[in-house]
Amino acid sequence: MKQLTTGVLLSGAVLIGTTMSAQPALAADITLQFANWLPPFHHWTKTARRFADSIEKQSGGKIKIIVTKNSPAKPPGQYDLAKNGIRDMVMGVSAYTPGRHKLFRMAEVPFATKNAETGSPGLHKWYTKHGFDKKEFTGTKLISAFVHGPGLLHSKKEIKSLADIKGVKIRVGGGGVLIAKSLGGVPVAMSATKAHESLQRGTTDAAFFPYEAVKGFKLAKLVKHHLEIPGGLYTTSFYVAMSGKKWDGLPGWAKDAFNKAGGATGSKLIGQGWDAADRAGKQAAEKAGNKIQTISASNQKAWAKTLQSIKAGWIAKANKEGMNGEALLSELLTMMKG
Repeated sequence: MKQLTTGVLLSGAVLIGTTMSAQPALAADITLQFANWLPPFHHWTKTARRFADSIEKQSGGKIKIIVTKNSPAKPPGQYDLAKNGIRDMVMGVSAYTPGRHKLFRMAEVPFATKNAETGSPGLHKWYTKHGFDKKEFTGTKLISAFVHGPGLLHSKKEIKSLADIKGVKIRVGGGGVLIAKSLGGVPVAMSATKAHESLQRGTTDAAFFPYEAVKGFKLAKLVKHHLEIPGGLYTTSFYVAMSGKKWDGLPGWAKDAFNKAGGATGSKLIGQGWDAADRAGKQAAEKAGNKIQTISASNQKAWAKTLQSIKAGWIAKANKEGMNGEALLSELLTMMKG
């Protein structure tokens, strides 16, 4: 009887084992690779992880997102990593690839937003409301759009007026070229990761960045002056995008998780991370004993007048596409200001 019972138990164990092996694993059903090109000490590494965690949680643990420690492409090549299916997800800067996301970059105008938490979901809602993502993100799926906090001027020497900025070599991203030129500076376009070296070598004497870069790219000892501009001298349009082929192959429940945790909700979460990094960056500048000033009302008025052509340029681009550029820009700025 004992042998029979043992045999039955063993048979049952084999049957259970066979049944369990035939079932889907309890681990994540979908694993995605999220490329990260920024250094580990930059806030984006943590912000990207929080963003990924929110999607994983929304999926009930069925989705696992691996935020990689490096990327197989330089910053301007991120979009193509997703479009060509080399990575499932990427974070990119549209200014690094001029001409690709034209209307997406309309957010880069001066004095656009008070912080990233309100500006980011505002941009996402505006952009997707008009269906621009379907036209400009071909081959990929836009998961969340976002912007950084107010851009300001970090410099080796004190700059307060148009006279002070004339001829100064300024590190800029793609969107800052026209702004620097309009103000009388000399734009030196390069990706953010090269800013530290350029300031250290003297290739540049100033930089356009939000505050987070002071800590994120270790600039506190390279620049001694920070000029704040209410609403920001500029901002930058970023995106988290997924391979179009990968998106099309996701089951409905997975798409729902991305739509709920991504979209404007994800934009806000990312914006909050950026604002926290801005606060840490400003603290690093203060700790270094750097001089922080806010542009005077009269100088800001003069700068705004000089920069009117930037907004006019974006309006003209939209008009050329058969749209009402002035109305579109006005709506965008209203939505970004929350």
